[in-house]
Amino acid sequence: MALTKNGTTIIASASNAAGATTRGTIDLSAVYGGIVTIRIINGATGPTAQCEGRVLISHADTLPTAASAGADWKTIWRFGGGTTNSAITEQSFQFGPEVRHLEVEFAGNTGQAVTVEAIASTYTV
Repeated sequence: MALTKNGTTIIASASNAAGATTRGTIDLSAVYGGIVTIRIINGATGPTAQCEGRVLISHADTLPTAASAGADWKTIWRFGGGTTNSAITEQSFQFGPEVRHLEVEFAGNTGQAVTVEAIASTYTV
């Protein structure tokens, strides 16, 4: 069997307004694993409070609607983008076949908007 790799945009480069939340999901039930790259870019004036990037997973049979941590989604990893002007924070999260559904969420920045993005590369055989 040949290895097949696919790229999927979870959240295209977008502005996360001060006080807003940006979310995106991906169904991983048919893949063996992969990596998600996650980026937060502060503007020329950094936010008063940092934007936080979060990775959540769901154990549900079907992909739930994007939402905060709770009944369907569980937070398993997070990082902050800081408040420095024009700072770029990039992180990655690897996952295996045990992850059924994944969500990336950006929230928490105040005072200024930040640019956010999340892209996944997955593989199947």
